[in-house]
Amino acid sequence: MKNIHINARISFGEWDQELQQDVIDFVNYYISGGSLRAVADPSERVSSLIAAALEGGAARAYRQEIGGVITELRQLTELPGFSTELLEQLAAEVSRLDSGKLRALAPRTTRNNQVDAYVNGPQCLEMLLEEIAKARRYIHLSVMLFFNDDSGNRIAAALLHALDRGVQVRLMVNYTVTALGYGHNLAVGRFSEISDRLEQAGAKLQDTFHSYYSAMEWSRRRAELKAQGIPERILFLQDKVQEDVELTGLNVIDHRKFMIIDGITSIVGSLNIGDQYTFATPIEASASVQVDGRPMGVPVREEEWHDGCFRIRGAAALPLNAVFQSRWLLLGGDFYDPEDALYRSEGNTDFGSEECTLFVSFPGNPVNLMQQYYLDLITYAADETVIVNPYLIDHAFWDRLSGLGPERSCHLTICNPLEVNDHPTNRAAVRSNMYVPFCNGVSFYDYSATERFSHWKITYDHRSHAVFHGSYNINERSACHDFELGLLVKGEAFAAKVKAMIDYDLSVSRKITDKREFFKHPWMHPSTYVNTATRNYT
Repeated sequence: MKNIHINARISFGEWDQELQQDVIDFVNYYISGGSLRAVADPSERVSSLIAAALEGGAARAYRQEIGGVITELRQLTELPGFSTELLEQLAAEVSRLDSGKLRALAPRTTRNNQVDAYVNGPQCLEMLLEEIAKARRYIHLSVMLFFNDDSGNRIAAALLHALDRGVQVRLMVNYTVTALGYGHNLAVGRFSEISDRLEQAGAKLQDTFHSYYSAMEWSRRRAELKAQGIPERILFLQDKVQEDVELTGLNVIDHRKFMIIDGITSIVGSLNIGDQYTFATPIEASASVQVDGRPMGVPVREEEWHDGCFRIRGAAALPLNAVFQSRWLLLGGDFYDPEDALYRSEGNTDFGSEECTLFVSFPGNPVNLMQQYYLDLITYAADETVIVNPYLIDHAFWDRLSGLGPERSCHLTICNPLEVNDHPTNRAAVRSNMYVPFCNGVSFYDYSATERFSHWKITYDHRSHAVFHGSYNINERSACHDFELGLLVKGEAFAAKVKAMIDYDLSVSRKITDKREFFKHPWMHPSTYVNTATRNYT
């Protein structure tokens, strides 16, 4: 899709909503380091126009100060190096870009959402079952793992009841990785026992393990999809996946975890479906710490993981459903249009005060906006900033963290399950890279003091009252090779609630106070080389 504005300069007063959004999308994408070749041909003029204005890191610093993403035109006018004249020239150039592709790459913002946070299996499972029971039109679920265990079957039963009510159900699951099971138990990996029942009841399912086509298959499949009217903005996403696999030789994983219900309720998180994540066993609850009347706590059983998700009511469901549609069609699913009335909200979408920005990445992405968010978050930290993540293996993250001085480092706190971790090299990566940041003032908490594993992936930025949560791991696979999704939520009251959850985790974790727990000379330790050799694959 091409815009129709082709004037040499477009006056501020003539900008329609579509053009405003295109300019915002372009600037966000460019500031994050996105390649213009994907959306502009030729790209030299627009590149030179914006490059001169964005010289240095002032634009990135400003954007991080306001929360990590530009969401409205007013913020563009305050961007360092920008002027009304420049914006008018930029609008004329942006109007020539392929706005469909640009929107597929750039973050999507909605306002007036109501967001609630949930942690630990019982809270998350109860909420998931309640929301599925409320569905009246459709349920779209994308998850990497869907286990054939107690909670997996409880959710499957809720989906079957929804199908009985006439609800459309579409699921994307990685059958092959699920089949590996957990805890040396292959029986829990038999998702086919669940999928067979769902399909017999009318559900539609796609196996995300088959995310890549041979060159010949994709050429044929692409022509078929184009003939069916599938837009180029969707087809070019798979083009990038194909290029990535051909270049790296690595398999790709759809690691996203989200659900959309009736165009009004969305669930985004880091948890899969199964007793590791959505267990029903009561937690070891805190006697004093509650958030929204729900107690904080620690899983009782070793095999149960600490994890969480957000429930969103409001307009965030629409861009999320468009993301689902893209993957669904490329995997071979039936056509549906997220703009149709069936898939949109039936009424008012103003439920609260939270601004939600959706970030997505995919194999071969010209730039990973989530990785860039994390890098800017630490680079420009100027107030309390907390990162909770199970895997800290991305070399770009460590390089940036090690390069910070004390004036930035003193604001940063990291929480990671250092000793109790299912990743074979997380411990080596942390111990090999944390010495310099620790000496510069970065605080580090080991969740392993609880004797449990935390799979929760969340950040807190006090300065902008922003919280980021989703499937993204701080590792090379999430940064370069997998499908990932996350949500940036801005809102003071909501951020305070999430901070209370994080503070509880910090209170039960062990704060590391001795720099000798990290490697001053990583080259002396064999585990450093093991991590380096495997970081692209695990």
